[in-house]
Amino acid sequence: MKLEKILDNVNSLEKNSFLKIIDNIISNHPSNYREIDKILSDNNNNLKAIDNINIAKVFNLITDEFTEVIKQEFVNTTSQLDILIDIIIRDGHNLIKEDWFVNL
Repeated sequence: MKLEKILDNVNSLEKNSFLKIIDNIISNHPSNYREIDKILSDNNNNLKAIDNINIAKVFNLITDEFTEVIKQEFVNTTSQLDILIDIIIRDGHNLIKEDWFVNL
C-alpha cells in the first residue's frame, strides 16, 4: 500500500506522531535537505499543512534517516520489550484482559 493511502486511513494522532518524527529528522538537516526544503517551501514550510502526496515525497527523501531513528528506538526499548515479553509468556491462563494490555 502506498504511503499516501496509509496516511489517508490513519487518524490524526497517528499521523501527527509520524509527522513529528519526520519533522525532527528534517530539523537535523538530512542529506537531501535542499530537496525537502523545496517541497516544504512550495507549501508554506508547514509539514502538517501539506498533502499526503508531498509527505510521501519528503519521506522518500529521508528513508535512510528514518530507518536509523527506528533502529535507535528499538535499542532504547529493548529492556521494556523484554519485560513485556515476560508478561505475555507468563500469562498462560489468559488473565490479561485486552483493556489492561492496551493501557500497558
